[in-house]
Amino acid sequence: MTTPGFGAFSSAVARAKTEIFRRHFDPTTLRPAESVKASMRCIPCGGLFTYTASAVDGRMSGSSAGCLKWTD
Repeated sequence: MTTPGFGAFSSAVARAKTEIFRRHFDPTTLRPAESVKASMRCIPCGGLFTYTASAVDGRMSGSSAGCLKWTD
């Protein structure tokens, strides 16, 4: 069982990962052609969300000040 706050957080992380995948990943290899370090608007708070995506294994990480943060 999860709390409503965790549910909202995990949903926001899933939406952020989906957007990063859409912007940078090749669907056939499941990773970007070259490693990425970029930023976009944070989904829940609207602040600056910075992220990385590895061309080696497709792992992603991202964070925004006081809001979302995760590492694959």
